Formats: sequence, C-alpha cells, structure tokens
Amino acid sequence: MAGQQRKQLVKNGLVLAYTVAGRPEAPALLLLHAIRNTSRLFDHILPELAKRCRVIAVDLRGHGESVKEGPYTFEQLAEDIRTLLDTEEVEQAAIVAASFSAVPAQMFAAVFPERVTHLILLDGGFYSLREMPGFDRASTVDRLAETRFPSIAAARESYIARYGKGGIPSSLPESELEQKEDGAYGYRLPREAFDGYFRAYAAFDKEALFASLKCPVLLLLADEMTLSDGEQQRFFQRAAAEYRQKVPRAVCEKIPHAQHLLMLTHPRETVERIISFVH
Repeated sequence: MAGQQRKQLVKNGLVLAYTVAGRPEAPALLLLHAIRNTSRLFDHILPELAKRCRVIAVDLRGHGESVKEGPYTFEQLAEDIRTLLDTEEVEQAAIVAASFSAVPAQMFAAVFPERVTHLILLDGGFYSLREMPGFDRASTVDRLAETRFPSIAAARESYIARYGKGGIPSSLPESELEQKEDGAYGYRLPREAFDGYFRAYAAFDKEALFASLKCPVLLLLADEMTLSDGEQQRFFQRAAAEYRQKVPRAVCEKIPHAQHLLMLTHPRETVERIISFVH
C-alpha cells in the first residue's frame, strides 16, 4: 500500500516493530493484535482504515519482530504503548485491541484518559480468564508452546481451514512462526510469555478497571453460537451483559457468524464498525 512504512522503535532496551500508514495529520488509530499473532493480523483491513486514519499497527512485546524479553505483564504492555505513542508524537489515539490485548489497552486508557479518544475491543477484555469455563492455564500454555507445523505452508493451510482462505494475510503465518531445533515451526512467542500473559488475563482487577474507563467503548463481539460448548456460550453472553452494565459508555455489538478473530472471518464488517464508531 502506498504510504505504508515499516518502522522500529529502539529505546532503553525496548524494541518494538510496527507499521504506520495513512496521512500524518489524520486521527490516530493504534492496532493491537491477539496473543501469538503479530501486527500482520490486520494486513487485510489496514488499507481501508488508513483511508480515514493514521494507523499504527505494532508487534507487542514477545511477538513478531519486537523485543523477546519480559516482563510479560499487562502493566508493561501499557507502558510500551505509551512509549510508542510518544515516539510517534501521538497525543491522542483511538485504540483497537483484539482478544488479550484489550485488557492492557483498557489499562492504558484508565491511567492516561486524556490520550485515548475511543476504545474498540475486538472480542476480548470483557471477562477474566479465571472465570472462563474449561480454561486451564498450564495445559493451554503447554499446547501453544509445543505447537509444531512441518512447514510455513502447512501452517497456512491450518489457518485457512479454521478461518477461510480469503481472510488470512499471506505474511501472517511466517510472522508468527520460527523454525525450532527439531526443524519444525512453532510460535515465536516464548513459553514464559504465554504463561505471563495468561496469568495476567486471569488476575487483573476487573471491577476496578471497568469502573475507571471514561472514554467511549465499542465491544465488538464474535458470535458465541459458533462455539460448540453451551456452557461457554452462556458465559460469554453473561460477561458481555455485565460489561455493558459496568462500563456506562460502552456499546456492545455482535457480528453474526463471526469467529474470535473478527478481522479474519469478517474483515469488511469489522472495518465498518470501527470507522463508524471513531467517526
């Protein structure tokens, strides 16, 4: 895309890789990806967003081309966000945060309310993992840290089987994976990062965080009916209803038939909801 630039922030041991697109004078829109993903998660929707906004899409700590060292905490991610916005001389931004990154995005908005115009939470951040039926941190960390693909092409086929061929950016699997000692490909995100971020997602003070939000919030939900587990369906329905009650300026919308990574299964609808909300 014309005007798209890949950049790197290096400061006091922090290294963040990120992409900037759009007119410098346009309203800023920061994109935060889901766990184990990278900024490439947004490749298909970034060009449309950049028509209206100055878009910044970053590889979060531990992910992609950014620094691998911890601490792997949500407080540290919020501080990394502050450093990135300062570096890009962005005084105010709307933040789009997918899945786990929706919690540190809300933390940043709570601590620096003057710097966040809108929050758009893509199917995350409205519940604590300690409440989720069937979630076991240790086994989830083991499964993700030990995931292996024989090749990048095999990983891409696995992604396509889950999300559909049209929704997978060509560079996404390669940006997420690295070749391991056994020759197979696993996630770049270290085991300690999976563990740290899942611990944080289970331990944050939900009541205090939600009560502290001052900006308008769009909670854009996947369709829980795509889940086969009825208990999880009911959990997500209850959690969304509770979020609406606890965050007075929150609007909750669902994209029918969408899966958890909305920008992959329903990119057009996701862009439309984001643009409509921030403008």
